[in-house]
Amino acid sequence: MPLAKAALAGLLLIEPALHLELPEGVEAGDVVQATWLPAIDAETVEVPPWQRLWRGDETEYIERGRWIRHRTGPRETLADIAARYGVLETHELREWNPKTLAERRRYVREDVELRVKATRVPPPRVRLELRAEPGQSWERLAVDYRVDVRDLKHYNDASEEDSMAPLEPGRALILWFDPALAWTVNRELGPAIDPAWFDIPQTAKSHGHPNKGRIRGEPVQLPELPQLYTRRFDRIAHGSSHAVEVIVTAFANFRHDTGYAGEVIVGSLSRPRGGRFPPHRSHQSGRDVDIRLPRLPWFEPTLSPRPEEVDWRATWALIDAFLATGQVAMIFLDHDLQRPLYYAALSMGASVEELDEIITWPVRGGGKGKKLIRHARGHDGHIHVRIKCGEDEPTCRTRRRWRAQPPASSPTPSPSPSPSPSPSATTSP
Repeated sequence: MPLAKAALAGLLLIEPALHLELPEGVEAGDVVQATWLPAIDAETVEVPPWQRLWRGDETEYIERGRWIRHRTGPRETLADIAARYGVLETHELREWNPKTLAERRRYVREDVELRVKATRVPPPRVRLELRAEPGQSWERLAVDYRVDVRDLKHYNDASEEDSMAPLEPGRALILWFDPALAWTVNRELGPAIDPAWFDIPQTAKSHGHPNKGRIRGEPVQLPELPQLYTRRFDRIAHGSSHAVEVIVTAFANFRHDTGYAGEVIVGSLSRPRGGRFPPHRSHQSGRDVDIRLPRLPWFEPTLSPRPEEVDWRATWALIDAFLATGQVAMIFLDHDLQRPLYYAALSMGASVEELDEIITWPVRGGGKGKKLIRHARGHDGHIHVRIKCGEDEPTCRTRRRWRAQPPASSPTPSPSPSPSPSPSATTSP
């Protein structure tokens, strides 16, 4: 049974719940209906601090923009300010404030006023004074409030301290918090999964490896499903039946489970029958797909977003949906962008131990080797997902077969004829 249909089978065959009468002398709150098991108290769901302090619904959006005054806080960059107010290019901030921003520096000077034409006006950042709790570390605190751990340590003159070491309980801490952080995933469930999305012809098979391969059989195009993604191309949106099914399954689960409503653009897959596909080195056997990084909701999708414009929590949720299929061979993403992805994953409940087996960043104590998410040059505006070979694709290959080559300087000797074995001799298979 195809992957997606197997996943849906249990859902589609569930019978409606029966209404049963309670046993005599039993109160409704004492049992669970249809099982008659004793009811148990549910555990309290712990809400992270950033959600308790969130005020993003107070953000004002201005279609044509409005001039405002922004007073800079600690550790703000031009990219941070531009992303905060919906400014498309950082150079615009310099043009609007030529004297104040004449000096080129990584962080804008603190407590200066900038003139900004904003299309988005969120509540201002707030200064919080906290006390460290038992077991907290700089990294845990940064994740709980969705701030950069380097900024957090700088606020507290602790830049040289180990981010993962436990803090002394009761230690006084300062934190600058943004109450209008993007909250685009896991607020509510998304649309129901439509079985019709998985009506994918089982006619295309991956042959060879991604850098030297083809698609055999009748070509299969990634279906146009605007509820799930935007298909950027037509002719180069083909893949093996297995890969296309995995892509649709991952997107369907991503949309339903997280409720993410932003646009996600799917770029290159393969040509109808695979084969060479310049400028790509791979994308030849129908198992590779490029997906543009989701952008913060107040920006339009673009090919090369700044890291500050990327919705990293949505990006991780999408990657997690692909990983959940069990059919991902590897994912390529520029190493520098794995850092914000890593912390987004932590903020969504992933553990350090889990991520150490998935993401190459951070390199700890001599390196972790290549993980599922690994560096590839040029993958700074999109993720490149490679799907595993399907069970019914016997000629699909993950890597080229390595063959030893004789040294170029020494001629290869002619093989001497082997004597014929005697009738009593045996040969190994």
